[in-house]
Amino acid sequence: MAQIKSAHLVASGLTCSMCSKAIYKALEALPAVMTVEADIEHSAYDVVFKPGSDIAPDELKKAVEDAGFFVAALDITVTVSNAAVANDAHINIGAATYHFIDVKGQTLNGDVKLTLVDKNYVPAGVHKKYGRKTSMKCFATGYMDSCCPQHEKGNNKRVYHVTI
Repeated sequence: MAQIKSAHLVASGLTCSMCSKAIYKALEALPAVMTVEADIEHSAYDVVFKPGSDIAPDELKKAVEDAGFFVAALDITVTVSNAAVANDAHINIGAATYHFIDVKGQTLNGDVKLTLVDKNYVPAGVHKKYGRKTSMKCFATGYMDSCCPQHEKGNNKRVYHVTI
């Protein structure tokens, strides 16, 4: 089963080492987290998840925001087996659905780094750049719509937009 193995998160809004410590504690408190390493100089955190744990990127974002800060960038490393991806393809990883943007057709195996390009995970200009690479409505909302192959009528399921 595919799952998120680790994450590299960059936070914004930090002004001191106490800010960094608040985010560190918030991430460390998540049940799926095995370890957190902080890079205070770059406001970055490397998070490793417990094997078999299921965590969604929004849980990391919520922990950072609950500590009083914002996510400026998030890369996740996922372990997949024979995952066929292409531009606008959707795949399930754990309990979450990921929509690939600006990706050439390929089959992914092993550990793969994905960069989230959803609103509130990247600067507005970066989000806008990736928005020009898809015509699917779900990119603007972050929730499945009729454009999504796995969409069911009335389904309001979260979909994460990523690139490789």
